[in-house]
Amino acid sequence: MVSQGSNKSLLRAVLVIKSFSSEALELGAAEISRKSGIPRATAHRILATLTEGGLLEQNKITGKYRIGPGLYMQGSLYLSTTDIFKAAGAVLKELNDLTNECVYVSVLYGANLVLIMKEESKYDFRLATHIGSTLNIYATGMGKALLSALTDAELDSIIPEEKLQPKTKNTIATKSELKLELEKIKKTGISFDMEENAEGVIGIASVIRDSSSKVVAALGIPVPSFRTNQATRNLIAKLVQMGSSLVSYRLGYQDNANTIRNIQDIRSWWKQKKVELNSVNLSTD
Repeated sequence: MVSQGSNKSLLRAVLVIKSFSSEALELGAAEISRKSGIPRATAHRILATLTEGGLLEQNKITGKYRIGPGLYMQGSLYLSTTDIFKAAGAVLKELNDLTNECVYVSVLYGANLVLIMKEESKYDFRLATHIGSTLNIYATGMGKALLSALTDAELDSIIPEEKLQPKTKNTIATKSELKLELEKIKKTGISFDMEENAEGVIGIASVIRDSSSKVVAALGIPVPSFRTNQATRNLIAKLVQMGSSLVSYRLGYQDNANTIRNIQDIRSWWKQKKVELNSVNLSTD
């Protein structure tokens, strides 16, 4: 239903653009018509207009459409004007330099978890994700961290079913079990996924808050299980929590329990803990 003052044609154009996703990078007019509920002939006209304007482009071989450079350039302005990108950029780079692992920031968008920032792993073994990817919300560390900040009513609206679709053999099976884990995450401030979203990958995450204390994003580090043990997981978990706390502080969040105020504090802490960890490893060899 179109609200008063809305432009029906523009709303249809928005529906066409929103038909594209990380799982559907290229779509034909028939697929867009089915996804958006727009008549096929109308979809054709909108696609032609958006392509002419540079917001979409057409694959000359398949005839299908994909997001064009014009839309990407407009969307990238969001990165320049949103506080979280300014607050988190240097922190992500530092955590990436310290661990050599991939570092993510994701947000909730409706019922979806969307990756908005990423520092790539320095290792050869990497995860195939890109900015704009839609990630699982109940099987990832970042997703569970964000869900832990919701009320029961908000959680039920996002995940209405009791039975959860498994991603791996370790995925939490029911919403009731998920809620129990979310209560633990609220207390510890750290969220783990133990190969629940992808076999061989352990996700560690913590929430980011703004000046009003509202949870606005989650910072996470996914670690291949063969590169970690309990001691290193605990170390990375604390690092993730410190990183998310620093981003929150930069966004204006006041947390007296958090003493981290700059990147140097994180760097010094990590250096000391790595020395302690190496000493323990040497003494047990």
